[in-house]
Amino acid sequence: MIKKVVLGIFFGILIGMFITTIFVSKDTSISKLFLSKITATSIITGIICGFYAHLSKSKLQVFLISILIGAITFYLKYLITGHDYDPLTMGAFVGAMLGGAFAVIRKLTQSLRIYRRFQRLKKRSFNS
Repeated sequence: MIKKVVLGIFFGILIGMFITTIFVSKDTSISKLFLSKITATSIITGIICGFYAHLSKSKLQVFLISILIGAITFYLKYLITGHDYDPLTMGAFVGAMLGGAFAVIRKLTQSLRIYRRFQRLKKRSFNS
């Protein structure tokens, strides 16, 4: 569970800084990108999506609920701070990116686990 939350924080930072670069001027430092409202909200969305990715077994469900989590989180940020950069679209975008990342990670780990099990069985059958 901790691993998925840390991945959510990491992906939230990356996605938040990426989105922030679209809205700020070219001469902005990395520390200002990291400390922006968009990046903070993306980190919070990543944490919540990481918790949900740990609880859910379906990749599609993680993706769809992550979009919903992103939209809700960014709309709450809009209601609290008044930071109006189309919160529903931005939240859905961040949620889709996070949900897609978690779905890809789950698919890769599942495929790797199956491959390793197959290789172990293959090795045992040739040694017998």
